[in-house]
Amino acid sequence: MSSEDTLLSGAGETVLQIGDGNSPEVFADFCAITAVSGLGEAKPLIKVTSMCDLAEVFRGGLKEGAEVTLTANLIQGDAQTRGLFESYQADDLVNFRFAILGTSPQEYFQWRATILGWTIDPGEPGSKMSMMFTTKISGPVDWIYV
Repeated sequence: MSSEDTLLSGAGETVLQIGDGNSPEVFADFCAITAVSGLGEAKPLIKVTSMCDLAEVFRGGLKEGAEVTLTANLIQGDAQTRGLFESYQADDLVNFRFAILGTSPQEYFQWRATILGWTIDPGEPGSKMSMMFTTKISGPVDWIYV
């Protein structure tokens, strides 16, 4: 593979999907989304040096999911955006997928998140309005090949 094989953001190569919360879970493209920032995890550094070690010894602690900001076009009657708002109000976890389209086997990142906050950016007169959701990953982020 060469560097020109990289995925291009906004080029129809990836899509954010949101789960319906049912079993089995059904995911639908979240087309109002214009940006996803901060998807990932990090581990704290834990010092585990003992009296018999000849140098400092460290290991990673428990993984912690990042805060992820989702930016959506504010569209009247959009059920998915309204659903995120309602999940915030109810303190519900939401299931997400970041799917890489056209892959075989199918490839995506999947995680659960709690909605920490939301804001509306009314923009300048005559410009689009955006709604931003700040989410916090709860549990692991899985990179799945089906």
